[in-house]
Amino acid sequence: MPIYEYEYTEEKPEGRPRRFEWLQAVSSPPLTECPETGLPVKRVVSRVSVTRAVKSDADKAAQHGFTTYRKTEKGLYERQAGSGPDMLDSRETTPSPPVYDLDGS
Repeated sequence: MPIYEYEYTEEKPEGRPRRFEWLQAVSSPPLTECPETGLPVKRVVSRVSVTRAVKSDADKAAQHGFTTYRKTEKGLYERQAGSGPDMLDSRETTPSPPVYDLDGS
């Protein structure tokens, strides 16, 4: 269950901070009043913690049907785990110059 941050919308109770944290289920609706004071509150955006997958998670991702790639150089990616092509190449190729028919033939 995540911890949500709430802020008093009118006046804060004496001796209490303007914001407080509250542990509740993701499926629970946001609080409209403080459970302790009964004063109106609103949920506010706060810090989010996001962790980055490590290399050992590539096999776990493959077990769930995902393919993971590692960047080897600019625009070139090598498959680490899962099904799919061994390499992905997104480097730009030099386009051929346009051909113009100047004499109408």
